[in-house]
Amino acid sequence: MFTLTKRADYGLALLSILAEKGRAGRVSLKELSELGMPRAFMAKIAIDLVEAGILNSKEGKGGGFALNYEPKEIQIKEALEAIEGEVEPVCCGGCPVEGECGQQDFMSRLTKDINGLLEKYTLEDLIK
Repeated sequence: MFTLTKRADYGLALLSILAEKGRAGRVSLKELSELGMPRAFMAKIAIDLVEAGILNSKEGKGGGFALNYEPKEIQIKEALEAIEGEVEPVCCGGCPVEGECGQQDFMSRLTKDINGLLEKYTLEDLIK
């Protein structure tokens, strides 16, 4: 079963909130914690998104995190890679029957197809 991690789920939730606000909108860790999101956990996720160039941060009054690009310019795959690292929805290999199992080629194609979809969709699609 393909599922998103809690980290990916919270990261996409943060990006959805910001996408709704547009590039001019900001959200603070305090606001996120008031929505029930763990403050320290969200800080780590937001910093990863800042380091990837997806978000920017501003300290002080009126500070918080904001998108560096329009929502339509940020691919879901790019966001997930910033949050989680390499997106590998299907992990196949390293098992006792590797090389003799017919699933490996299929799983490789499936991973490629899923990554293609994640490249196709953007934050704008996430909030429609």
